[in-house]
Amino acid sequence: MNRNGWAAELAEQHLAGPLQRRWAHSRGVGRKAESIVDLVGVDGPLLVDAAWLHDIGYAPTVTSTGFHPLDGALFLRDVVGADLRVCSLVAYHSSAAAEAAQRGLSERLSAEFKPFGAFSRTR
Repeated sequence: MNRNGWAAELAEQHLAGPLQRRWAHSRGVGRKAESIVDLVGVDGPLLVDAAWLHDIGYAPTVTSTGFHPLDGALFLRDVVGADLRVCSLVAYHSSAAAEAAQRGLSERLSAEFKPFGAFSRTR
């Protein structure tokens, strides 16, 4: 098991059964992130967790707003208690801010989560 096994297990739990193609995609993204984790530096493990979990908001067990980046981030924060930086990466992946604007969810997205870069670095 990789050092980020919890994220892969959680994604599998919610995606593998109902959304096999989405699970296959998430596996590929997670594995790719694992293969470059050492190039990313100190935030590498966060990137790997977010890579495995980026599409968890599509899961029927997770969906609440119908906007998968926000749904996934809300689930990870409110149900799982995941690191807020991982939640932020999930919330803002794949041009989510632009799509949130089109869906009328910009205010909700920005009220719930700040972009990853907004976190202060205290290392």
